[in-house]
Amino acid sequence: MAKIRLTKLQCIVNDEIDEDEVFLKYNGDKIWPESGLYKSIDNSEEFEISVELEHQDPFKPLVIELWDFDYLSANDFLGTFEMLIGNDTSGSFSTSMKIKETGSTASYILFWEIV
Repeated sequence: MAKIRLTKLQCIVNDEIDEDEVFLKYNGDKIWPESGLYKSIDNSEEFEISVELEHQDPFKPLVIELWDFDYLSANDFLGTFEMLIGNDTSGSFSTSMKIKETGSTASYILFWEIV
């Protein structure tokens, strides 16, 4: 079992015209931001994150979902960060988001480390 710390979320290109209102989910549960519904983020901005997770199965990827909060409609599922983590791996890494929303322009990078 590996312990993972998410350290930073970087927006390369947001999905909406002004800012995205983003939050992260893991196994169906919101894990970030810890307070509030979302964090507003624009092109080239980043947020420090301090979320620790335990990954049980080294043969399956750890999947973090990025969502965009919407007040008047369903939240938009922007994409996933998939991380393959072996039992004997350590260090700092970054993972680009795989887009899930058709026609999305969103591009994000999640920085993380194995502790």
